[in-house]
Amino acid sequence: MRLRGKVALVTGGTAGIGAGIVRMFAEQGAPVAFTGRNPARGKELEATLRADDLQVTYVEADSSVEQDVARAVETTVETYGPVTALVNSAAATDVTASGRDNHVDEISTEDWDYIVRTALNGTMWACKYAIPHMRSAGGGSIVNISASSSLRSLRSRPAYQAAKGGVNVLTRQLAADYGADDIRANAIIVGFIYTGEEGMRRLLADEEYMQVIRGMLVLPRLGEPADIAAAAVYLASDESKYVTGTQITVDGGATGFQPTVARFTPPTSRPA
Repeated sequence: MRLRGKVALVTGGTAGIGAGIVRMFAEQGAPVAFTGRNPARGKELEATLRADDLQVTYVEADSSVEQDVARAVETTVETYGPVTALVNSAAATDVTASGRDNHVDEISTEDWDYIVRTALNGTMWACKYAIPHMRSAGGGSIVNISASSSLRSLRSRPAYQAAKGGVNVLTRQLAADYGADDIRANAIIVGFIYTGEEGMRRLLADEEYMQVIRGMLVLPRLGEPADIAAAAVYLASDESKYVTGTQITVDGGATGFQPTVARFTPPTSRPA
């Protein structure tokens, strides 16, 4: 039980990577509150995990709304005690996946604001309201879920990329500002993770797209939510008590690999 004695809040925890983190944190001994905008999905996950004797509570909240985020933190504290492990996983994937996150001369200001407010402002608000409780508890760990596209851009998603890039910088700032309180902050750089959701199933069925994705990977399989959850458990646990201000990349080697033609043979000697 690597998280026994911790109290966790996971934003954006009703599906995909967030849901995987909720389950693994609870399995590792932490009571977990988790947020999401879809109450039906949230209550279903809560019931499923409680049926496995895991201590979880769903809180309906939209990370683009400051009052919702503040209420989620307070609900966690009232239910389980001071938050000592905060995972910021919420992102406006509905807008990003819809194609509305487009080139900057095409995206609406409303969509830009919503995407950035959810991923970046939502992360800041969760930290803002959780940090006083971490301080009163003697310390804590903030784990921010970022993306490989914050390091290497993809076409046609400027708002999402900008928001996640901001999350990376905010993570380092949090580490610098709150290290004296024994509050750590780290980010996980997430690569292509197959979550099983409808949008992912469509991508998996696109052979041309998947050929490109597989060509980027060093490992022989796609990532899954448990891969990210395992990294988050490490960063939330005392095993990483001297780790802060870092970015841990979990992407199958994609950002560290330059694809080349497999048949290429480097020259055996230098030219004169």
